[in-house]
Amino acid sequence: MKKIIRKWYAKLGFPAEWDSAFEALLEKTVLSPCAVEDYDHNADFARNLPMYLYFCEHLQKKYSEKGIDEKYLLDTLGDIVIWAKTHYGMHQSLGISETNWLYRHLTMKLIRLGRLQFCMAPAENGTPDGRISEGENVLEIHIPEGEKLDCDGCLKSIDAAKVFFAKHFPEFEYKYFTCHSWLLDSALKKMLPESSNILKFQKLFEVVSEDDSNRIIRYVFSWDMTEEKLGDAVCISSFAEKVKKHILAGNTFHESLGIIKK
Repeated sequence: MKKIIRKWYAKLGFPAEWDSAFEALLEKTVLSPCAVEDYDHNADFARNLPMYLYFCEHLQKKYSEKGIDEKYLLDTLGDIVIWAKTHYGMHQSLGISETNWLYRHLTMKLIRLGRLQFCMAPAENGTPDGRISEGENVLEIHIPEGEKLDCDGCLKSIDAAKVFFAKHFPEFEYKYFTCHSWLLDSALKKMLPESSNILKFQKLFEVVSEDDSNRIIRYVFSWDMTEEKLGDAVCISSFAEKVKKHILAGNTFHESLGIIKK
């Protein structure tokens, strides 16, 4: 198992400064072969890191069986590095605590194509007008961190997804792309210039509903930020200052649902 784990640690490009700590973790961790579906993801966050790298080996075989180029596998699994860094930033130790999210990657439900990620899933909620029913298949759009939100790149990803999923997952029938995100909040129109990539991204969707939510602070500040700690948060941009001021004044942001017909 350790040989496989080291292989994927190298392939995914973890920070070199982690190498010694990773080897120490690998040596002290009790490892046992199992399927990702049978693994207890919330029992030991430190153990999750080597085990998730072990699961990459089986996922590679599934991609190969589907005839999917390894480039897409590596792009998709890059999220493991992102969330390991997030965990390290919060706890100053190696591990992975964003387990429900990465389970989608490791079970080949979610695949990154260019700028965006796409997840085959049942709709969690229907649309108010009934165009999408609860439980109906949709292709969820998610936005990984690390690159600017280029609208042309997003459009290319959506076009690529139509071809990719028809070719490799023809059994997954869907009518709509959906995106449930703070990025689609109409309140942002008052805080950002018309030229903003976020506002351009919003125009790709028909926004059909919104829910009160201040999860925006986790993306603008840090993953462990809370409303209680926001007053002491350091703002590194004018946008962050506006977000902070808006919430501290007693206002609420939203997570909005946007749709695109296939």
